Amino acid sequence: MIQKNTKTILFDSISDLDIRKHFQGAKLTSFSKGEFLFQEGDVPEYFDLLIEGHLQLFKYDTNSNEATIAFFSPVSLVAELASLCNFKYPASARFSADGKVARLPISSLKDLINHDIKLNHYLIQCLLEKLQTLNLTLNRGLTMDTMERVAHFFYYMPADFPDLKHNQIASMLFIRAETFSRALKELKDAGILEVNKGQIEVLNRDGLKRFIKVLD
Repeated sequence: MIQKNTKTILFDSISDLDIRKHFQGAKLTSFSKGEFLFQEGDVPEYFDLLIEGHLQLFKYDTNSNEATIAFFSPVSLVAELASLCNFKYPASARFSADGKVARLPISSLKDLINHDIKLNHYLIQCLLEKLQTLNLTLNRGLTMDTMERVAHFFYYMPADFPDLKHNQIASMLFIRAETFSRALKELKDAGILEVNKGQIEVLNRDGLKRFIKVLD
């Protein structure tokens, strides 16, 4: 799923402008499509805020195939847990479009956390969202059959979700590309989705409900 911070019941939402203020002293770095922000096993040096572009988080499986974990859209923290806890990145992050990241040295982060309550609230929001996304992914991967996984994915797909190749979506759903194509055809034949030159559009969101046993 795509990662973008949302309001929780515990704290008021924080605007993108307020978030950027916390990173005023950060280094703004531009990246081209295909460049890595970090690779699996790297040790974090920065606390990163995605300002522009889309970022793909993925791992390689035993056959060296990419398994997409999530996508990040602006404005969003990236891999904040690794930065906060100072452990190696568990996956790689690569830009799927040109982008910009505000990079705050970890050495500067401790002082901000100690003196800025709003930043602490924002960090908690981000971590809660990651837990929600993890729960959604585990539920979909462990309890749903193929058709339900695909329908569930498109039902909850955000409006700003980046255009992905079909094999990228399949990897996010832990199914084979061929299996995804068959499910896609069934939904297209039912008039629920439209597929044009590889681009997928949801025509009837409510129609996806009949394939989903339990809505979150």
